[in-house]
Amino acid sequence: MDRSLAMAKSTITDFILSWTNQGPKPETHQDLDVDIHDVGGALAKSGKMWMTGVYFRNKEPDLTILVGEEEKKFQVHNKLFVSKSKFFKAACSTSHFREGVERLVRLPEIDVESMKRLIGWFYESHLVLPTDIISDEGYEITLNLLNAADFLEIPIVISIITKATQNYIWKCNSWKEDADEAAADEQKKVDLMCRLYECGGKIDAVRLNAYLSNLRDSHKMGLFINAVKEVEDCHPGFFNDTMVAVYSTV
Repeated sequence: MDRSLAMAKSTITDFILSWTNQGPKPETHQDLDVDIHDVGGALAKSGKMWMTGVYFRNKEPDLTILVGEEEKKFQVHNKLFVSKSKFFKAACSTSHFREGVERLVRLPEIDVESMKRLIGWFYESHLVLPTDIISDEGYEITLNLLNAADFLEIPIVISIITKATQNYIWKCNSWKEDADEAAADEQKKVDLMCRLYECGGKIDAVRLNAYLSNLRDSHKMGLFINAVKEVEDCHPGFFNDTMVAVYSTV
């Protein structure tokens, strides 16, 4: 971890702990709910063009994808995938890669469940995410999907997961009674937010402020501080945004 970042963590800890002992602030939640999944609909309203699976409904697939170690086969449409993924655009370039000539792409790095969800998004412009992204199963699905989107270079999917995550934490106002379970859940939230920043995402300041206020008012700020400390090589952007949020809500 960068030495200056480690020093910053140390120097602000006392400040945060003293801040959590202040009285509760008036609730100032702002309603920022949006349809985070229907990308096609949003673009249609803005007048922008968006290629969807409807165009390919009666066309034969011309690209084979072998996913995971088991090489699960998916047959899809090359033009659609290269239009939405920088990875596929590069891999399917006939002038540079064997995959482009053979129309066959192997993805042992991607799990089958994530690929199924991404294929649904490619064709329907709708991404299916778990309702509870911090449950054990929901967290694994969300993190795997995020990693897949990062690997395949699909920034819109990363943005969708970012919005889903910030909406989730924005609405968090209760924590488990069991200390270990509460700490584990908090660690998953922090780890997911850090990973989002590594993938180019960014948590909305309003939602982050609201979440930190809820933590303070519930006397749970220590969970968050400890979770941040546990992150190895914490993304500086996430750390800085967190500190700005702390100071802005004092």
